[in-house]
Amino acid sequence: MNYKQLTDDQVSFIKTMYTTMKSRQEAQELLSLHFGVHTRTIRKWALKLGLTGIESNPQSKVMVYDIETSRTTAKVWWTGKQYINHKSLLTEPAIISICYKWIGEERVYTLTWDKNQCDKKMLQKFLVAYNDADMVIGQNNDRFDNRWVNARAMKHNLDINTMVKSFDVMKQTKKLFRLPSYSMDYITKYIGVENKMSHEGIIMWDKIEDGNKSEQKEYLQKMVDYNIQDIICTEQMYVKLRKYMGHKVHFGVLNGAPRYSSPSDGSTDLTLIKTVTTSAGTIQHIMRSNTDGVQFKLSNRDYLNYLNN
Repeated sequence: MNYKQLTDDQVSFIKTMYTTMKSRQEAQELLSLHFGVHTRTIRKWALKLGLTGIESNPQSKVMVYDIETSRTTAKVWWTGKQYINHKSLLTEPAIISICYKWIGEERVYTLTWDKNQCDKKMLQKFLVAYNDADMVIGQNNDRFDNRWVNARAMKHNLDINTMVKSFDVMKQTKKLFRLPSYSMDYITKYIGVENKMSHEGIIMWDKIEDGNKSEQKEYLQKMVDYNIQDIICTEQMYVKLRKYMGHKVHFGVLNGAPRYSSPSDGSTDLTLIKTVTTSAGTIQHIMRSNTDGVQFKLSNRDYLNYLNN
């Protein structure tokens, strides 16, 4: 069954489920059973019906991405905590897999290292998209993913945008909210979006790095599936939480809208929340976008321009 075959009643039913169920994931699972299709198909239908809360702006390129990396081997004298000198290292860690998608699009792109466990060709392909992104989004990506990609690009002498605008969902969450846990598994459940996928643990890395060809192929696919689910979770977390968080890029200005427009989508459908002053006496206006709830500040000059237009 495809989207064009849906009747008006079926479309109405999908909308009702999305707006009344406890979470999108629950709605997707029930709709998947009802229509006899995969949950990915339900997400595609919801995207076409505008039910995901994710807007696609063809002029902006916002990437959500996630990587998985290999381990390094070292010669040691004993177990327990100890200092390991770089001269003890026998192997060099690399990136095993990269998955990414563009905000507002359904497709998730997947890349893996080659049969020789080299990540150069994979990185060459990925950097075409990464270097073209207006902003990248991840979970702990400022400390982990971005630096890994930088390091491996440097290793292979590849050009990379080291000044990419980066939005780290974990960093922003820790900055704003006091929660018992900041893990993706906990937060996705806490805010009611799609949950992180579980996996078999360290055995996945054992099979990918040291297994036979059949095991490597099987567990590499499992890792990619895990990657894909992380991408979906990260995107939904970002969409659900971004109205509370700051912005790294003013997409309104980037796409030709005035400075007083919403930084998230360039909307000028705004509400004044409060007028405040800085310690130096500078007037600022806290605004909220009526399209997605994002809050931002305007200078007094930009606010007056907004009133006059």
